Amino acid sequence: MTRKFFAVIAALLPLAAPAASQQPPAYDIVIRNARLLDGGGNPWVNADVAVKDGRIAGVGTVPGKGAREIDAAGRYVSPGFIDMMDQSGGVLLKNGSAENKLMMGVTTVIAGEGGTPVEAAKIGDYFAQLERQGIAVNFGTYYAAHQAREVAMGDAEGTPTSAQMAVMKREVAAAMDAGAFGIATALIYPPSSFQSTAELIELARVSAACDGFYATHMRDESAGWSVRSRKRSRSARRAARRSRFSTSRPLMRPAGAR
Repeated sequence: MTRKFFAVIAALLPLAAPAASQQPPAYDIVIRNARLLDGGGNPWVNADVAVKDGRIAGVGTVPGKGAREIDAAGRYVSPGFIDMMDQSGGVLLKNGSAENKLMMGVTTVIAGEGGTPVEAAKIGDYFAQLERQGIAVNFGTYYAAHQAREVAMGDAEGTPTSAQMAVMKREVAAAMDAGAFGIATALIYPPSSFQSTAELIELARVSAACDGFYATHMRDESAGWSVRSRKRSRSARRAARRSRFSTSRPLMRPAGAR
């Protein structure tokens, strides 16, 4: 009886082996042998990348198989790029596919240097609409400082009164509460060009209280470039915990420079 029992088990083993080999793949996609740009400070590292359910599930040496295997030997693989000066805030409401970004490898966009397409009080509804209709990129936005100024005093020149300043701060606070990344300025363009450093510091402090950024497009791209750069840096340090500087392109060589 014992010999018959083992004989039955031995006969079943060949049948069990194919079943074990038919296990479903561990991942949807595995990219192998890539030159991975991982942001760690190295030019690149050799690694595999596993993807499951639309998310990165493994990086390094991936032993599990993928339903689709891609040999990326000699090719570079990176996370999606981030566009920190995006202008798609209004466009995404009409077309969320963002093909122009994705075809360039951009998967995250931060808009709002020129302002949000809605007022501060409606930013929450704006985000909700984007989420309902669906968009193909990760998205965030700043709220422009000039938008708050326009609510308080239109697009005219002048120094805001204390009452107008209070309105501006209230607008920035509402934008931050709704999920804005911070405030942005494009100081070379009116009406932003009418805003004083003192005014911007006050608004940046409201953003900083919510751990927001201060992002700026500088006032001068020619002879005053270096002076404006230093002034902007001092202002940001006085007002904001975090800041970002965009469109730094000196268009004029200072006198005496080589």
